[in-house]
Formats: sequence, C-alpha cells, structure tokens
Amino acid sequence: MDEQKVELRKIRDFSDNLNDTILFIRQNFKPLLTCFFMIAGIFMLTFAVLTGLYQGQWGSMLQEILKRTNPEMVSPIQLFNGGYFLIMLFAWLNYVAMQVVVISYIKVYEIKGGQTPLVEEVWNVFKKYFFKVFFYSIPLTILTALGFILCVVPGIYLAVVFVPFFSVLIIEDQTFGQAYNRCLKLIKDNFWISLGIYFLTYLIAAFSGGIISAVIGGITGLLSYFTTRDINSTVAIVDSILNIFTFIFYIVYYISVCLHYFNLTEKYDGTGMMRKLDSIGGTGGNIDNTKEEY
Repeated sequence: MDEQKVELRKIRDFSDNLNDTILFIRQNFKPLLTCFFMIAGIFMLTFAVLTGLYQGQWGSMLQEILKRTNPEMVSPIQLFNGGYFLIMLFAWLNYVAMQVVVISYIKVYEIKGGQTPLVEEVWNVFKKYFFKVFFYSIPLTILTALGFILCVVPGIYLAVVFVPFFSVLIIEDQTFGQAYNRCLKLIKDNFWISLGIYFLTYLIAAFSGGIISAVIGGITGLLSYFTTRDINSTVAIVDSILNIFTFIFYIVYYISVCLHYFNLTEKYDGTGMMRKLDSIGGTGGNIDNTKEEY
C-alpha cells in the first residue's frame, strides 16, 4: 500500500510541523535533492571555490604575520579586498537560490496534486522568481538590520515576520507590498509558535551541517599537516567544495518554513478546508448517494 502523501494545506502544531517536514523529505528525497543541486548547484560551487581561494590566501597571509617576514604585505586591510565582497555577494545569491529552489519544488508539488515535480518544471518557476527574490531580500534585510540596531526586539519581530515572505511571494505570486502585508497578517496572532519552529529547525540544520563541516575540516586539516608541500590553497578549495554537502541540511529548515506557511494560511483563509468542501460538492451534494426514505 502506498504511503499517503503529505497534505500541504492543513493546520499543524509544533510537533506536526517537524513530523511532516521529515516525512515530506523522506518521500521526496531523491527528486528534491536532484532539483536542489542541479539548479542551485552552480551558486554553491561558485561560492565554495571563491571561499576556498580566499581562505587559502588568508592562510598564507596569516603565516606571514606569524613569521613577521614582511609586515608591509600583510596589512589587515588586505583581508577586506574585492574577493571578500565577491564572496559575500555569492553567499547571498546562494542563500536565495537554495530557498527559491525548495519553494519552487513545493509550488509545483502542490499544482501537480502531490505528484513528483520534474527538474524542468521546478526550473521554470525558479527562473521566474529568483531575481525578484534576490532584489526584494535587500530591503527586507535592511529593515531587519535597522530593527536590531534601534532596538533588538523590533529586529527579532521583523525577522520572524519576514521568514514566510518568499513563500508568499512565490506560491501566491504576490507583489512586494502584498507579500509584506500578508506576512504581517499571518504572523500577527502566531508569533511565538512561528519563532519556536523557525528557531528549532534552523538550529537543527545549522548544528547538523556544523558537525559535517567539522569532520571535513578535520580530515583536510590532517592532510595539510602531514603534507610537506605548501598546499594551503588547494586544501582550502577542497574543504569548501566538500562543505557544499552541508547545505543539504538547510532543506529541513526551508521545508519546515513552507509547511508552517501553509499552516498559517489555513488558519487565516481555510483554503484547504474549502477545497475539501468543493470536492465533496462535486459528487452532487450527496456524499453517500443514498436516497432518503420517509
């Protein structure tokens, strides 16, 4: 007997969100991972290579500082060169790409009624929203940063409010203003449960990825230590590329955010319930088709 597909539009409590997140990933692991790496992989790889090159350069500069052979060449200002800001740009692009891929996958999944999305279908949604999400993320980040600078509490509130912004934008195909207002309405009476879900699932993703990253770093560090040649740059690049696999764990966070978005919209709109009622009505208004007797 086939396992029942995860119903997206339904009300979930804290534990239901975690359970359905794991179930959705387990049921869609291979196609979801394929879309994740085939579409966002170029951003991950570029970010990894740039980070590796920078770390290799920084490692050589650190050695020079410790040896003090040429202090003029190792000014701290050199650490914040063009390469550093290029890494920051691709880190942002990578973050946006990963999130848009997952949301696009879920949007296609819902449109197809739970059938497995194809890479081409996810790509069509991804390319429509990628740059829109990237540019919209800039004012959202600035607003959140200002909230933290002026007072920490508004920053935390805005950070939670803006988490489902991209889900609203992509799944509902909204404008910036519409998505902004929609997020305020959805989070208004659901702040604490939203904060708890976002914090816990992000912690799980970051902690799991951190463990894998530490193992990879330990292995590459040992290889570098027992190698007589100076291969700092090579080791740094290999380490960064292998760390791409830590991004897999952030799928847990993105899926959880999307499922919680459906939970919030179901509480606010009752869309899932209306669809069920419509499907019942489609049978002719008589559920069991039995004639009443008098």
